[in-house]
Amino acid sequence: MSKPIAGNHNDLFDIEVYFEDITSQLIDAEISLSGLFINADAGFDSQKLRKILTDRNNS
Repeated sequence: MSKPIAGNHNDLFDIEVYFEDITSQLIDAEISLSGLFINADAGFDSQKLRKILTDRNNS
């Protein structure tokens, strides 16, 4: 979801920033987020990302 970043970072590093960036790009391209799903490996399974997705879905 992001450009390569120098240093030792896990998959969820700055996930809020990168998720907002990618969803903004989709919206700018007039691609609806309704019905979209994320197919990610276990490295992205976190309460933090689940909350971001839930908040986005409820807005």
